Amino acid sequence: MKCKTKSLIKRALAFTLATTVTLSAFAQGSYSLNDTLASATSSEAAANESAISDKKTEIDELEEKQAELDEKIKATEDDIEAEEENQQAISEQIDTVEQTLHTLASYIGELEDEISETEDKIAEKEESVEEKKQEIVQGVEDFKKRLRAMYIAGSDTYTDILIGASDFYDMLMKIELIKRVAEYDNDMIDELVELKEQYELEEAELDEQRETLEESLAELESRRELQQAQMTKLEELYDESSESLEALATDQATNEEDLAALESEQEEFEAELQELYEEREAIKEKEEAEAKAKAEAEAKAKAEAEAKAKAEAEAKAKAEAEAKAKAEAEAAAAAESSSSDSSSDTSSSSSSSSDSSSTSSSSSSNNSTSNSDYGYVDKSQFTWPCPGFYHISYGVGWRWGSYHKGIDIYSSNIRGANICAAASGTVIKVNNTCTHDYGKSYSCGCGGGYGNYCIIDHGDGYWTLYAHSERITVSVGDYVEQGDVLGTVGSTGHSTGPHLHFEIRINGTAVDPEDYV
Repeated sequence: MKCKTKSLIKRALAFTLATTVTLSAFAQGSYSLNDTLASATSSEAAANESAISDKKTEIDELEEKQAELDEKIKATEDDIEAEEENQQAISEQIDTVEQTLHTLASYIGELEDEISETEDKIAEKEESVEEKKQEIVQGVEDFKKRLRAMYIAGSDTYTDILIGASDFYDMLMKIELIKRVAEYDNDMIDELVELKEQYELEEAELDEQRETLEESLAELESRRELQQAQMTKLEELYDESSESLEALATDQATNEEDLAALESEQEEFEAELQELYEEREAIKEKEEAEAKAKAEAEAKAKAEAEAKAKAEAEAKAKAEAEAKAKAEAEAAAAAESSSSDSSSDTSSSSSSSSDSSSTSSSSSSNNSTSNSDYGYVDKSQFTWPCPGFYHISYGVGWRWGSYHKGIDIYSSNIRGANICAAASGTVIKVNNTCTHDYGKSYSCGCGGGYGNYCIIDHGDGYWTLYAHSERITVSVGDYVEQGDVLGTVGSTGHSTGPHLHFEIRINGTAVDPEDYV
């Protein structure tokens, strides 16, 4: 019996040892996986932090260069002999400010990504901290129960064990049990202490992450303010730039010399647009008429079907009523003919007639559907058509004998910039025939002076036009979403240099885009 008991104890100890080793192996594997994931996350965060740091350094260098150029512009602005040097510094400063704006946009985007990641980490850490807190609370409650059980049960001393043991083997077993209970209690206390330390550590990390988030948000706000200041500064530099003034003078000379040709081109272009507008209105009216006719036909068919169903129901009801009346009449006649029968027979006949009527009645019843990166805020359903370039060299109005129907968006390095849809809509006209993609002091006549261009119909009478493109990359019939690329900025058609001519038209009439973008 003792040998069998010892064998069972050995097996139990072997099983306990194997379980411990297995759990340890799984724990190590879990730690290894967690370490790998943590390492990957840490690497990604480090790369993002490095990119932000590089952008910040680049912005600092650009600001330093701007400060030097500001001093140079200030030192030469009142010196007639240094006018060329002054204008060169202004031109260089324009390029520097534009580069700063683009770098700021990239920096702000990366900073927003970092803020989003930090907010996610904070949410995860808050969840982890709360879990640790609940584990500690539960652990303390479990230990309280354990102490209470020990107090109620009392504690055996080694003397009690020696006296109470039935034999030496029984004594060893009791001593081992007390030892194991004491170890369990110690382990429970150690685990609670370790949980408390982890909780405090994670709380400190959470506070640090919150502090980092606040700093990042403050940095983001500061950079957005700098972005707005840079855009204002850019407009002021354009006003001071002789290059802009020279371009203005060139445009004026070109317009005055080519006024007749320009007016002819515009008249031809407007006639084409009016024809296109009338065609689309005719198509729209036809579609509306067809839709109305279809709706009327469907309504008529429905009314006829309902009338037919009603007539059939009435005819059926009439037939049933006649059948019922006939049945009742036959029953009455049968009852009258059998008046000489006994009272019991009369009662039976009456009952039969009632059953027949009930059956007839029962039978009848059974049949019855990123300009924001640059600090730009939309002010209507339309967004800015050339993200990153916000200087308007010409607006809507009369100039040099002709009427300018849109805004010209210009920058010294705007060539090749993306032209984007100001709103969602369908492309209704595209011209890509102009090969004269360079600044010229005359009109090549292509596209009615607009060069390579496209027009989008946004519905409700709204059209937008994008002109002087290097090449339009969408086709007639394409549906585009707001912000989709339509082509790139060039100098085709009647253009003295690269720029985007942008128009908004309502029911065929040009309106001022500055009221919408």
